[in-house]
Amino acid sequence: MKILFCFGINCPFYMTQIKKTPILDYISQILYRMYRCSRVKSKQQKAQKTLEDYSLSPVPLSERKPWISLTVVWIGIAVVMSAIFRGMMIGLGLGNLTSIILSYALGEILLIAMMGLSGIIGAQTGLSTPLIANFSFGRIGSLLISLSIALSLLGWFGVQAAFFARTIQYFFQSDFSMPLFSFVCGIIMMLPAIFGIKGLSTLSWIASPFVLVIFIIGLIKTRFDFLPAQTLIHLAQNHHPDPYPLTIGAAASVVAGGFIVGATTSADIFRYAKPKLKQIFGAATVAMLVSAFLHLAGSLFAMNTGLYHENLPELIISPTYLGLGFIGFLVLLLAQWTTNDSNIYSAVLALNNIFKTKRWLVTIGAGVFASGLAAIGILERLELFLIFLTVSIGPIGGILICDYFILKRIRTANLKKKNRPAVNLKALGVYLVSVLIGWITSGHPFVIKVFPFSIFAFNGILSSMLFYTVIMKIFPEKGE
Repeated sequence: MKILFCFGINCPFYMTQIKKTPILDYISQILYRMYRCSRVKSKQQKAQKTLEDYSLSPVPLSERKPWISLTVVWIGIAVVMSAIFRGMMIGLGLGNLTSIILSYALGEILLIAMMGLSGIIGAQTGLSTPLIANFSFGRIGSLLISLSIALSLLGWFGVQAAFFARTIQYFFQSDFSMPLFSFVCGIIMMLPAIFGIKGLSTLSWIASPFVLVIFIIGLIKTRFDFLPAQTLIHLAQNHHPDPYPLTIGAAASVVAGGFIVGATTSADIFRYAKPKLKQIFGAATVAMLVSAFLHLAGSLFAMNTGLYHENLPELIISPTYLGLGFIGFLVLLLAQWTTNDSNIYSAVLALNNIFKTKRWLVTIGAGVFASGLAAIGILERLELFLIFLTVSIGPIGGILICDYFILKRIRTANLKKKNRPAVNLKALGVYLVSVLIGWITSGHPFVIKVFPFSIFAFNGILSSMLFYTVIMKIFPEKGE
């Protein structure tokens, strides 16, 4: 008897007429199972590639992305409500457009330099910031640096998650328990980050254009009608729990502090870029111009209304002010979600250097921790958090840049060596001293009024580069 026989519905072979025998039937079952197993394995490999995106290895050149795609990712990262927060703080504190624009220029130039130089290191090595830090700080030392970067990013995640919850609460005029609701919002915002940069890019493409358009409309509605400068400064001085920055140097440091983590860890994104100087600095400049626009929008909003940054949902949504209603509400949510996707993505890269396990598992743990920060009220201490970021993260970037461009110790061949010391005490010592210098010149207790040292964000970065160069020249590593 002849029958139609095939290995299965998805069989890649054509159907033929053959005689059915026990042996042939047994062989066909084995072949069919092998075929199905190969398909399952192929799907597993594709899924694995989706969930794991070279967090512990260099990004191959074949996986590098066009610069315009990464530029859009950076714009999505720059379109963040914290830029509006900082703009509102600076607008009230300085009170006039000339000083405000100068402070933006100084802060953004510092960020472009840090972001571009760190990005070149990432593009040329293909490695993330934590893996690069292995070389400068040692295996154990880099774990401490990775932890500080991760905690800073998770702190930002908590700030954005809490503001996300407040935005929803204000729009619906609800009486949710804010700690619990902030935690739930953080968990929801974590989910797209499990799929890595693909989720980040998608959110950036969707959110960024709408956010920018909405804020342009908002600026038009202000009619550039501002409260008197003395009134604005008085409001800044009386903000609680901490007054707003009242000098150009302090304002520039607030600008730098708001994006210093992104600039220092820019290798995490630019490792997907082709190692071309103009493209990397071009992407960094575009992103910082967008950031400057958002700062300016925040300043103009505050100068028009006299509102503090905590009242941003009211400013955007309420008919008393901009009156953008549901559209404003939706834009606020999209902007915060886009930013938090980036925050947790880079935080997980740093934590993966410590725990060395599946990235998506680390993402879940980090998201739960950051949501807990939102629940306990990190948003209320934003000013102190910004100063902490400014003085603690900048010196890390300064040491990595110094190691790569000045001392030329970091090279692809050197990064592959496995006999690196467990800890570089010289790098850690320089880092701690530089953090201390940044802190004491931020008004705790001293303020330097001479430019550029009046920008306390600059002091920590410069100190780390100078001290590290001198120390490593005097006491070089063995074999160098």
